Amino acid sequence: MRWPRRRTAKASWPLRWPALSLATILLLSRPAAAHDFWIEPSSFTPGAGAAVALDLKVGEEFVGDSVPRRAQAIDVFTLQSGTDAPRPVSGADGLTPAGMTAVGGEGTALIAYSGEGGTVSLPADRFERYLESHGLEWVIRERALRHESLEPGRENFYRHAKALLGGMVADPMLASKALGQRLEILVDGDPTQDAAPILTGRVLWRAEPLAGGLLIARRKDDPRHPLTVRTGSDGRFSLQIQNGGIWLLQIVWMERAGWFAHEDWQSHWSSLTLQRPQP
Repeated sequence: MRWPRRRTAKASWPLRWPALSLATILLLSRPAAAHDFWIEPSSFTPGAGAAVALDLKVGEEFVGDSVPRRAQAIDVFTLQSGTDAPRPVSGADGLTPAGMTAVGGEGTALIAYSGEGGTVSLPADRFERYLESHGLEWVIRERALRHESLEPGRENFYRHAKALLGGMVADPMLASKALGQRLEILVDGDPTQDAAPILTGRVLWRAEPLAGGLLIARRKDDPRHPLTVRTGSDGRFSLQIQNGGIWLLQIVWMERAGWFAHEDWQSHWSSLTLQRPQP
């Protein structure tokens, strides 16, 4: 599958302010976190033939607001199970949840999303706090070398999200299958069936192992105490996860924007949501 190169889109603000949710308040108080993005299905363990609503979420610390489906921003939104070819996830443009699909339920299913996020500009101090929180100290150093430390951080951001839905039969090949997302989290085995205390996997950037990325793992029942690990030179990671339940894995990576871009950076945000069985 080929993932098309993204268009650049400007983020826009509504003319009238709606009532603020908790997630929105968090985003306004800490705008650097506004890119956190994940797929939250109505059930991580649907039965055979069940319909599953797929909510796209944006927020902070696993607390988020639903993102309406925006067809022009979507590159890929698919479901895959077994050896079947990925099939598109349907949905009504402008509404939430962003997708609805039926699953076979016999084996593990994989939901994949990739698309544009928007453009953001942050004051220098907030931009550097955001970089530190996601393990991007090398960007801070490069900005210093270019005498940009006091300049605002201007970036285009792109979203890559996946979710694993558990079935009756494990499918260890599916969870570790690379789909070709620009930034992609892969896990070994089938964590929807395996309650082992160590979760291993790898992170790919442009289809190659990503070294030195900061992977963050949050449990939905305790999101303020995340686990973190740096990827090795081979892109691999190993996390000590003692608890079952719903987990969010996420990582951010950046690159310099092109010569003719209005922004300085392009950031890519990758996430994987899944439900692990209780040990």
